[in-house]
Amino acid sequence: MNIALAGAASAALLLAFTTMASAEPARHRPRHHYDNDLAYRHPYATQRQLHNERAYQKGEYWEKDSNALIPGTRAWFEQKERESGDRR
Repeated sequence: MNIALAGAASAALLLAFTTMASAEPARHRPRHHYDNDLAYRHPYATQRQLHNERAYQKGEYWEKDSNALIPGTRAWFEQKERESGDRR
């Protein structure tokens, strides 16, 4: 009886330790997974602004209007300089 109990306990421990070894360490797992990082960083942005920001980052066509860009982004600052005419 004692041999069967010791065998079952060792089998349970062996099973527990082998499944733990295959688990990925926490430092290698991503904390958050967001499909739309821009929308996460700029929750106040409209769909039009998000679309233009993605296009600007990819080097594609984007609307040359500061209202169509997310305030505070690089594209927005560049467009505000163009619109003000103070660019040197």
